[in-house]
Amino acid sequence: MSTLLVCPLPERGHINPSLKLARALQKRGHRIVFCGIRDTEALIRAEGFDFECLFEHLFPLGFQDEVKERVSQWKGLKRVRYLLQVLRKQNQMYESMLQGELDAIITRTRPDLGLTDVLLPESFLVLRGHQVPTLVLNTSIPMRWELMTPPPTSDVIPDGQLSGVIRGALDWGRILFASKMEDWRSWVGLEPADLRYRHALARKYGYPPEHLDFAGRLSGEHDPMLVLCPREFVEFSGARLSIDVHYTGPCIDLERKEPDFPWERLSPERPLVLCSLGTMAMPPEQARRFHDAVTEAARRRPAWQFVVATNAWRETRPGPVPNNLVSVTRVPQLQMLRRASAMVTHGGFNSVKECIYFGVPMVVLPVQYDQPGVAARVVHHGLGQRADLRSLTPDTLVPLLDAVVEQPSYRRELERMKARFQAAEDEQALVDAIERHLPGTSASGAPGQHQAERGALAGS
Repeated sequence: MSTLLVCPLPERGHINPSLKLARALQKRGHRIVFCGIRDTEALIRAEGFDFECLFEHLFPLGFQDEVKERVSQWKGLKRVRYLLQVLRKQNQMYESMLQGELDAIITRTRPDLGLTDVLLPESFLVLRGHQVPTLVLNTSIPMRWELMTPPPTSDVIPDGQLSGVIRGALDWGRILFASKMEDWRSWVGLEPADLRYRHALARKYGYPPEHLDFAGRLSGEHDPMLVLCPREFVEFSGARLSIDVHYTGPCIDLERKEPDFPWERLSPERPLVLCSLGTMAMPPEQARRFHDAVTEAARRRPAWQFVVATNAWRETRPGPVPNNLVSVTRVPQLQMLRRASAMVTHGGFNSVKECIYFGVPMVVLPVQYDQPGVAARVVHHGLGQRADLRSLTPDTLVPLLDAVVEQPSYRRELERMKARFQAAEDEQALVDAIERHLPGTSASGAPGQHQAERGALAGS
């Protein structure tokens, strides 16, 4: 039996797909230890895994809920002051990492292999400094693809979807501009704090800083990366990654614990529309626009039923709620998608993958981060429609819902992608790909073996 240390970003969108990996490895007899802040402990332990706490003096229990509530509700100078306070905590976190906080956990747990989130290069650098072979988990679209490959042009995108391509081009341009700006700031000695600390960690633990990308993160060019999604969804026609990665199945943990729901309020005979903007805090005006549009859509389609996850949203809306709308804090999303006719989603990678897995067409309202890129792929593959949350109204939302619920073309395309997703969800192949990197194998992750690691993972 080997011990594996898993370090996901402390958000559900990053923890949930790592549970599938962890459970498959645990069934093979390995000991799985998750490492994270205290707010993630209950979720991890409820799923049956060991847990090690990081930065408890900085991020005590309840910290994440506090941040989400204050960022979404506070405005003006009060909000700016609080964000600066959070930024100081982040810098203290980097200092603590430099002083050896994760070293103590590694020494205590003695992992044989590390699995770290692509957005947490700090844990990767420390693990590699301890000579622990480590794989990078990418729970979204590989950033390297977005940097190296411009969005598809009209030869692979139908004319009706060109507006999505234009938005994608702007997203890609912003990423490229950010890259150049970071290079310039580094050259003149004005590195942002996170980049400065990551370079310091790289130097301390013997990792070449030039192997990190413009934000001080792992690019996948020099170390093995698992992309938790089939290739067919991620890569557009005629465009491929400039690096070798290993595409896995979608890593949807069908065994994860889900919240209760008043199922008696739903009728199995009526079309069901699931609506959620995910678990991250949204700008209040955008969340308000979303809930107003969904509420009015329920009024205009009384023969349907709508379920809305409010998540971090706490504002009470004026006026009566339609009888065909059920609002809860959190939904049992996997159970709900088994019977849903459509989903209105923010375009979080996990929600989109789960919709595909269960064959549910989407209306995607991307807000930030990877969501515009994910939405572009949904539209390109014919799996749903896209709208701008900043200008969303019932008049734009209802026709899009009518289209994805009633037009059979979306179901046909979803059936094709669903078949690929379900075929790729092979626990045996997933575990085999990871176990190849345990000590004693040909690609154990020792210094100087990066190319061997990449070769072992490439080509799927």
